[in-house]
Amino acid sequence: METKCRSVVAAIAEHASAPEAQIVRLLEESHGDERVLLQRITTLGLLSEVEAWRIWARALGLGFENPDVFDIEPAVLAILPEDVVRRHRCIAIRESEDGIVVAMEDPLDLIALDTIQEVLGGPAIPVVCPPETLRGGIEHRLHAGKGLEGLLASLDLANLENSAFATPQRLQEIAGEDAIVELVDHLITQALRRKASDVHVEPATNVTRVRVRVDGRLETAQRLPKPLHPAIVSRIKVLAEMDIAERRRPQDGRFRRDMRSGGQVEFRVSTLPGVQGEKVVLRILDRRNVDLTLDRLGLSAAHCATLRKKSQEPNGMILVTGPTGSGKTTTLYGLLSHLNSEDRNLLTVEDPVEYELAGTTQVQVSNKAQRGFATALRSILRQDPDVIMVGEIRDQETAEIAVHAALTGHMVLSTLHTNSAIGTVTRLIDMGIAQYLLAPSLRAIVAQRLVRRLCPECSVAADPSDAMLRALHCNLDPSTFKAARGCRNCRERGFVGRIAIHEMLVWNDELARALSSSASEVGLCEIAHASGFEPMLHDGLQKASEGLTTLEEVASAVRA
Repeated sequence: METKCRSVVAAIAEHASAPEAQIVRLLEESHGDERVLLQRITTLGLLSEVEAWRIWARALGLGFENPDVFDIEPAVLAILPEDVVRRHRCIAIRESEDGIVVAMEDPLDLIALDTIQEVLGGPAIPVVCPPETLRGGIEHRLHAGKGLEGLLASLDLANLENSAFATPQRLQEIAGEDAIVELVDHLITQALRRKASDVHVEPATNVTRVRVRVDGRLETAQRLPKPLHPAIVSRIKVLAEMDIAERRRPQDGRFRRDMRSGGQVEFRVSTLPGVQGEKVVLRILDRRNVDLTLDRLGLSAAHCATLRKKSQEPNGMILVTGPTGSGKTTTLYGLLSHLNSEDRNLLTVEDPVEYELAGTTQVQVSNKAQRGFATALRSILRQDPDVIMVGEIRDQETAEIAVHAALTGHMVLSTLHTNSAIGTVTRLIDMGIAQYLLAPSLRAIVAQRLVRRLCPECSVAADPSDAMLRALHCNLDPSTFKAARGCRNCRERGFVGRIAIHEMLVWNDELARALSSSASEVGLCEIAHASGFEPMLHDGLQKASEGLTTLEEVASAVRA
């Protein structure tokens, strides 16, 4: 094996925590092609795509770039002709003092590099770029002429001026026009590239504002001419199979999109009539890169071990709580994946089914088919289940069935919207669950929030004030905390992705007796703290001290 190959294999084995012999075997199966090896590594989940290609860049002695293609200066992006971009699979990223930085599919292709430098009339600096980012960049470059400006120029805005009052037939025609189809596709593609979780299409007095939520924060992506709004809304309704003629009542729908890189992305669509027109929100469920392994969901080692232990009990209820969009369902699926084995019958009832898990029977709630949570749950109990997952406990009837199932030999997993682990008990009692039934059924309650994860490439030492440390009751070493700075890797945000912080209430006999005796929430809280319960703030501070997030993020999450 060549020296370079050996260094790549050793680096991958070190970071992937996989035996070097396994990496060597994968390289041999890839016929010595390191790029094929990296693709197999990411497909097997041994490394993320970004991590794998960063390791390869380091082994080659080259730079690594992972830009947001929409942040690349248009003049720089257009500096390489389309035929060169297509033939050599490359894009110009930025200018530097030493030349033009060019992301290449094969940065070792000297013939391609010579061609690029000849076209540029000067030096090109080849860098490694993750394949998904490079594909997106090439697609964006090749469609630059049809970019947002080109699409807007091709639209007859005067013809769309009165579309807000158009007939359903005319709206259907408008929604099918090529320029409108391409415009909506452009907005969706842009949101996916930014790794957004939501897209907001909002009508204002003179414009339509398109905002995307990235890492929990809303940011404006586009401002479009107001006459386009009914056409955009109509196109989204067509995609989601909604009533295009109904503009006075809220509607819900969904659609899926097959991705060129493999897998599907689901979009949940909600419309809401307003004074200026209908607002549309698309919730993006991108399951392609979600790791449902329990110990990779941000749980501390202690919390993870406790959950594993409690889930192995023959019956009872484990609840995951928190606000909307806090990752409850993902945590629940991590637990379900841990319990998924040949000797267990796993059934779920969800609205909607968010992840397809092999080895389980998953039931989709359907109001049209009169199959709500409670109805489906009753049927599931006749299917000889060992583990039952209820997507969400929303009402008294569902809660009562879930509690009775937990008391009659089943392990029940579910979510609930509450602010804390202790508050979950009060919420269930408010729903009408008798305390004498609830007390023996609970096993553990996990409450969680999401905080932004610090970019590992640019975080710097923080200097927290004494006032902040006192406010957070923090007695950890202040020198361990980090702050966000911003770099090209994180698109100058200082953060990349999010991580969950948790608190876990482990139910015990003392808490059960107190609840059966009608103890107050304050009384339960005192017993929990005496039993070793640690609030969410403790886990947040611990993760901040490990450099995973900032004190400001933790403070914002626990006070929300």
